Amino acid sequence: MGARVSSFADDAARARILGAYDAAMAFWPEPRGRQDVATSFGSTRVHTYGGGPGTPVVLLHGQSATPAEWAPHVAALGEGRPVLAVDRVGEPGYSTQSAPIATAEETASWLEEVLAGLGLERAHLVGHSYGGWVALNHAARKPARVASVAAYDPPRALAPLRAGFVLGAVASMLSGSEKFQRRWFTALIGDTGADPEEAEAQTHLSLEAMRGFRVRLLPPQRMSDEELRSVTAPALILLGGADRVMDSERARERAGRLIPDVRAEIVPGAGHGIPVKALNRRVPEFWREVEAAPGGQA
Repeated sequence: MGARVSSFADDAARARILGAYDAAMAFWPEPRGRQDVATSFGSTRVHTYGGGPGTPVVLLHGQSATPAEWAPHVAALGEGRPVLAVDRVGEPGYSTQSAPIATAEETASWLEEVLAGLGLERAHLVGHSYGGWVALNHAARKPARVASVAAYDPPRALAPLRAGFVLGAVASMLSGSEKFQRRWFTALIGDTGADPEEAEAQTHLSLEAMRGFRVRLLPPQRMSDEELRSVTAPALILLGGADRVMDSERARERAGRLIPDVRAEIVPGAGHGIPVKALNRRVPEFWREVEAAPGGQA
C-alpha cells in the first residue's frame, strides 16, 4: 500500500517545496483562512477567502500547482460568496495522504468527504487541468452538491493527450536539467497575463514539486460518453486555443455534443495555464447565466 501513497522525496525536498508553497501563497488576497478536513484518505488542507450569501465556490488546482495558483483569481471569484481552495490529498502541500486514491470513484469519494466536512450543501466546482478532471468526474459521480462545474483544460477527460506533450513531459523529467525543465514548463503554461513576480513564484513552486514529490494518484482519465452525459449540472468548459496538452477543438466538440447543459469555449491564444482575465470574467458571468435561467438556484 505504501507504494501507492504520494510522498516527498526526502525531508530536504519537503522543506524546499513547502517554502516555495508559502512564498506563492503570499500572493493570495487577505484575509485568508485555513482549515483541515479529515477524510478516509487523509487530512485535507483548505484555504478560504471571503463570504457573503452567494453559493460557495470550491477551487481544484492542477497537478503540482497547489492552491497557490488561484491567487490571481480568488478576489474576482469571491465577490459576494465564500471561496474554498482545496489542497488535494496526494499532492505536494499541507494535506497528508493516508490511503491510496486509485480509481475515479475513490477520487469522487475523497472530494465528497471534503465537501461534507466543510458543511457545503451546494457548491460551484472550478478546476484547472487535473483539477478540471476531478471536477467533471465529481459532477458525473456525486452530483448532489454540485451547483455548477467549470473546468479549464481538463486533460484526457474530453480528448487524448498530444503525443508531443507526453514526450516532452517525459524528456523534461528524465533530463535532470533545471534549465530544460523551466523552458518546457513555461512554454506549456504560456502567457497567462498574471503579474510577473506572482507567475515566477508559481513556476518555481511547480518545478520544485515536480522534482521533489512522488505523485501516486490516479492519472486523469478519459470520460466515457455515458459519463459525460451524466454531468447534468450546468457546465462551462474553457480550452486554450494554443494548448499543447490536447486538441482543444476536438475537446470542445465532444463536450458540446455530450454534456447536456454546457458552454464549451476556446480562449484564443491561451496555453495550458489559466488565462487570468478570461477566467475572471467568464466564470462569474457563467454563474449569473445559471442563476438567471428558469429555476436557477445557483
